[in-house]
Amino acid sequence: MKNKMALYLIAVIAAGSVRFAAAEANGANDVKLDRAVQVYKKADLLKWNREKTAGGEGELLGDFAFTRHQTDSRDAFKEIGWLTLPKGASIGLHKHNDNEDVYIIVSGKGLFTDGNGKETAVEAGDITIARPGQSHALKNIGDEPLIFLNPVAKLTNMPTK
Repeated sequence: MKNKMALYLIAVIAAGSVRFAAAEANGANDVKLDRAVQVYKKADLLKWNREKTAGGEGELLGDFAFTRHQTDSRDAFKEIGWLTLPKGASIGLHKHNDNEDVYIIVSGKGLFTDGNGKETAVEAGDITIARPGQSHALKNIGDEPLIFLNPVAKLTNMPTK
């Protein structure tokens, strides 16, 4: 019984390592979402780093429970991740057509720009949102990394006017 349990644990750990390695190597694009998972441990998050996101500057570092490349029409949440903008880095102004993009600021100092060009300083505890049809951008304006949670949800039944 102990041998079977040990083999099972080894298989589970190996599967998680393969999932992480494959996601990192392929930009988290080729790993399908396992809907049975309800807890995403920090050690198992998928790396997906990007350069000059939406025309911004520098690197956007990401550790994701899952990404938009893994979800399908059954999923309201398309992406959930911890994101980091190093000093001076930014996400360029971009529009959301059929999803909602939230930034929950955990630490650091940023400058949020809305679709009207209004700039607002943000820091730990602040929450921003871009709803369908809205644009937004974010820049790290502090000396430390700007760290934020980023849940992205897609609307499946767009309201009609």
